[in-house]
Amino acid sequence: MNKFIAALILFVTFASAVYSQSVRTLTLYDALNLAKRNNSDYVIAKLDKLKAERQVSEVYSENLFPTITLSSRYARSFRKQTINIFGQNYEIGSDNSITTTIDVSEPIPFLGTPVFNGIRIAEYYSRIQEENVKSVETKIKTDVRKSFYDVLLLEEVIKLNQQSIDNASENLRVVEARYKAGVALEYDYIRAKVNVETLKPQLTQSKNRLEIAKKFLKNNIGLKDDSEIDVVGTLTYDSLEVWGSTDELIKKISENNVAIRQLKLSKKINEQLVDVDYANYLPKFYVFGQWQSQANENDDRSITGYRFYNSIIAGIGVNWNLNLFRNSYKEDQSIIEVKKSEETIIKTKELLKTQTQSVILQIEDAKNRIRAQEEIVTTAQRGYDLALISYKSGVLNQIDVVDAELALSQVKLAYLQAIHDYLHARSDLEQLLEK
Repeated sequence: MNKFIAALILFVTFASAVYSQSVRTLTLYDALNLAKRNNSDYVIAKLDKLKAERQVSEVYSENLFPTITLSSRYARSFRKQTINIFGQNYEIGSDNSITTTIDVSEPIPFLGTPVFNGIRIAEYYSRIQEENVKSVETKIKTDVRKSFYDVLLLEEVIKLNQQSIDNASENLRVVEARYKAGVALEYDYIRAKVNVETLKPQLTQSKNRLEIAKKFLKNNIGLKDDSEIDVVGTLTYDSLEVWGSTDELIKKISENNVAIRQLKLSKKINEQLVDVDYANYLPKFYVFGQWQSQANENDDRSITGYRFYNSIIAGIGVNWNLNLFRNSYKEDQSIIEVKKSEETIIKTKELLKTQTQSVILQIEDAKNRIRAQEEIVTTAQRGYDLALISYKSGVLNQIDVVDAELALSQVKLAYLQAIHDYLHARSDLEQLLEK
């Protein structure tokens, strides 16, 4: 017997260790930190930001440093060109030729050469990607918070369902004793038994919904392994939490939200493109230089004896696109894009105002329901306790106990749902505030 007990203890210890390794328990803080490292959308946003920074460096290199090109050619003449002079044929050229050229050019930032416009456009684009990282981060935080609160709510619902089953089972035990003693009707016994069996599917359904909610949470965090997760926390409501006046929140969000900042940067890019299109009307100047080394030899001379002749030239060049009508069309399109950006900013500000007002109303509605349900839960619990005592004393019928238990379950669920709705709405407001 002692060996059996020792083996059982060893098995339970081993099973607990295996379970703890396969199940990851997370707080909300843990879930948010893991999401920053594992969520694919966040990783992609950071890679886009890194790419934009490299593009800025590329534009600086293209515009502020000269373009250097090296080219080298070897040519073999299998049949030379000949000319006839007074009936005598003469070959032109050589059997072998080697030409090496280095070309250097640099645009002059003057008139139609918009060097600094290109640099500013690249920097604005890089800042847009920085803002996009912040936007993705706040959205991921909101998604993780909401899915975390969903898991907490369903865990509380499971506890509530289990408590209802326990209450119904206790009621069944009392009714069964009274029925066997001949002081209760068979109808009361059957009703109490049916009530217990009716509550069991609700518990199973809540457990299934909990598993699905955990999968959503795991997906929002970005965990890609096969481990299970569990959460630690409670649905809590802080009645002293203050967000400021509605007008202040609306003004802050509609003027400084990340969506507005991105749109303003896009508008600046379009304004720079207008300047670039305007510069196309003007000539583009550049300086250039060239070094060339060339050798032309016949087969009677070895390659080590080739005679190379060097030449160096430098100068100033100009390019001028004289398709003025085509340039005007492009400039008009860029101006239209600027106006579209302005209208989009106005539209987005109004949308943010509406979203902020909606979220604030949801928060206030949830607060009111929480305050109302707190008192009702206490009253319903007292009513259930009195109904149970009265039934045992023969004052009330069994149906009164069932009704009281149902009312208690409903008000507890409504209270939990109100806190859950408050936390969801608060998460939406935190996303708008980028917290």
